[in-house]
Amino acid sequence: ALIKRRARQAVLINPDANDLAITVKLLKAAGLAQRCSWHNVLMSEAPFQANTFDLITSLSVIEHIPDDTAAVRKMWALLKPGGRLLISMPCLAEAADQFINHNEYGLYQADDQGFVFWQRFYDEAALADRIFSVLGAPTRSLIYGEKVAGAFQRNAAAKRASYFTSYPFWREPYMMGREYRYFDRIRDLPGEGVIAMEFIKA
Repeated sequence: ALIKRRARQAVLINPDANDLAITVKLLKAAGLAQRCSWHNVLMSEAPFQANTFDLITSLSVIEHIPDDTAAVRKMWALLKPGGRLLISMPCLAEAADQFINHNEYGLYQADDQGFVFWQRFYDEAALADRIFSVLGAPTRSLIYGEKVAGAFQRNAAAKRASYFTSYPFWREPYMMGREYRYFDRIRDLPGEGVIAMEFIKA
């Protein structure tokens, strides 16, 4: 959108300083840095007035925020009336929270056993309770997921094992078409999926 519409400006919010630095390098390499600003803060600390943005995107991010409802509420407040919020998040037929044994982003405290919150998988009830309670129902949504449970984790393990040597990245579009499909309802997912949604602020 920045390339096609040269009057547009983009604002990036990322509390992970290392990841943000990589993003800034990419923006500079693409010649887009002068049309962007970036902020190394949590969503709750975003330094903007309400009703500021025409469009907010959050792609595979909200699930990594323990208080996801507060983050969504903040995004919604920052959006202008008539503005669009585009979000995606992982989903399962039954909701689950996932913890890992290292602090990937350095943002959260480990529990007594050394585990840190990693991400949340949403089912229909969790979406209604944590997301739709703030935003209302989405104007559009799509669900894409594994045909057979475990496909994502098998591929992720293969990628980790040979990321810098022999992993066939060129085959990923074929793999996605073969092992994943669209679903009508989250409850029909046999394994992991992703839901993408659009919300328009009245």
